[in-house]
Amino acid sequence: PLIELKLDELFNQLSTVQKEEPIVLTNDDLKKMFQISDSTLNRLIKAVDFPKCWYGIRGHYPKDKILNWFEQHDYDSD
Repeated sequence: PLIELKLDELFNQLSTVQKEEPIVLTNDDLKKMFQISDSTLNRLIKAVDFPKCWYGIRGHYPKDKILNWFEQHDYDSD
């Protein structure tokens, strides 16, 4: 249905983004990419399996790891 179409669209956008620069994403990049608020981003970052900061630099994440993390999660709302 509509949710699946939107997820497919988002995956396609992320696939395009994955091929572009930069190789590191900031908190602001993540908020724009996932269209989420500061508080939602903070909850994601605290998730056990969320990718760790790039070389320990707070608020910077390897783009490839972020996109892989996103693709590996099941977003079924059931």
